[in-house]
Amino acid sequence: MEKSPYESMSGDMKDKTKVQSWEEIEQAIHNIMDTNLSEDNFVRLENLVQRYSKVKSSLQHRQNQRKVPPPIISGEWRERAEESKKLLTTKLQPSESNLCLLSLAIFPENSIIKKRSLIYWWIGQDLVSQRGEKTAEQVGEEVYNELLQQGLIEPNDNDASPLMNRCKMHPLIRYRLLSEAEEAGLFYFESKDKTSHEDLKKLSSSRLRLIVGGEDSPQYENLAKDEHVHTVFNVNQQYIKLQSRLLSNMKQLAVLQLGRWQHSPNYHIEVDDQKFLDDLGVHHKHLKFLSLRGISRITALPDSIVELVSLEILDLRACHNLEKLPEDIASLKKLTHLDVSECYLIERMPKGTEKLSSLQVLKGFVIGTARKNPCRISDLGNMTNLRRLSIYIGRGAAIRDEEFAPLNGFASLCSLTISWGVTSLASQSSHLINQFLPEQLEKLELIGMPEKSTPKWLNPQELKNLKKLYIIGGELASWDHQQQNEQWSVEILRLKHLKNLSIGNKEDVLKRFPRLRYFEKKNCADNDVSWD
Repeated sequence: MEKSPYESMSGDMKDKTKVQSWEEIEQAIHNIMDTNLSEDNFVRLENLVQRYSKVKSSLQHRQNQRKVPPPIISGEWRERAEESKKLLTTKLQPSESNLCLLSLAIFPENSIIKKRSLIYWWIGQDLVSQRGEKTAEQVGEEVYNELLQQGLIEPNDNDASPLMNRCKMHPLIRYRLLSEAEEAGLFYFESKDKTSHEDLKKLSSSRLRLIVGGEDSPQYENLAKDEHVHTVFNVNQQYIKLQSRLLSNMKQLAVLQLGRWQHSPNYHIEVDDQKFLDDLGVHHKHLKFLSLRGISRITALPDSIVELVSLEILDLRACHNLEKLPEDIASLKKLTHLDVSECYLIERMPKGTEKLSSLQVLKGFVIGTARKNPCRISDLGNMTNLRRLSIYIGRGAAIRDEEFAPLNGFASLCSLTISWGVTSLASQSSHLINQFLPEQLEKLELIGMPEKSTPKWLNPQELKNLKKLYIIGGELASWDHQQQNEQWSVEILRLKHLKNLSIGNKEDVLKRFPRLRYFEKKNCADNDVSWD
């Protein structure tokens, strides 16, 4: 029986010899993956993967292509080596968490993935759904945490926060998942090489189509030929050029993920022409998840969007050229998530937004001028399922007395973000929030707050259940009105870009926040601090 390149080496040579051919290293990986993994083989496999990435990266560099960083194996992941080796040698059994895990195989090696993007995708693919009183998103959170606890995904090494909102996957686990996902019918490779980034372009399925960037971009017209396509996912194409009528034949489409899933907000995507969106309409009765996050040159959504009767998640975050939403948005009766945050050209929310009674997440609600403010915060009283809300107070905002009164009636609201666009014009707004913050609030984020002293409503007596407090930008300079013996229940505190604020040393902070697990102070009047 012919020996592999790795097997043919002596023990010393295996450790010292540098294999020049990445094809040989890859063959050695294949051979070890087909055997039972002993501790020695597991260490050898790790070394081979690192050597493979370095050789491959070197070749790409010589071809003036982007280098792929070598994989990082964290100490925490090593502690879970037994569980990880079991995954590598045992066939995954069908389950909610395992199907969600398999779906991660389409991401390029060493990708850093946002948690929220993952969960939205799982919801769109029906991999997670509502379970009793738990929403689909809450179930997705549980699955994500379960995968973290099992060591099947890892938190980003550069993320000091305990929230673990970004993750990555070890190359060994990803390698195995590619085979498992193929066997499960999620997708398959037309090539036997399942480790190359370029071979993502050869990945196929009767239900999945990927849009992959590079010189040899896929032929988009081929996508429309399959009426059974369930998911279209933009892996890494930054300049999207979709032909007219491309999506029309995809009658079974449930997920259209064209926007940014990458963790960096600087990752740029733009469309050549937004006319392809006109193809979306009543014939897409199965579409649940539409993401255009971070895509430039989309100025408006077509009116036909409101015919997407099954749409649950509409992610438009950071569509910087988007100027308005459809007037008949109330037709999207199943919508549970609407994100228009960082869409700074939107000056008002259309009348009918208040009729979206199924909304659980509403981000980027704009309070505009009296002339451009048909839907107001005070109209949202029927949104009893709302769990997360973010409000943007725009230039010249017209704010009435008791404008924020409905906030107190949102029994499920646990996260609230308020942003002031122009502090000099919005300084009237902060005091009107007084007495309207819900007592059960767990997270509060204040961006560009105009007050120089802590407002009276921002105190531990009013916010007894608050666990996370973020104050970013604005004029805050002191906590003067608070008594020295007042103590918060806050566990995570972030203070950023507060050039006038000096909060003191660690001892001073812990007097006010004795339960603090993580503290981050950046670009404030005193020194930057980060500790947990």
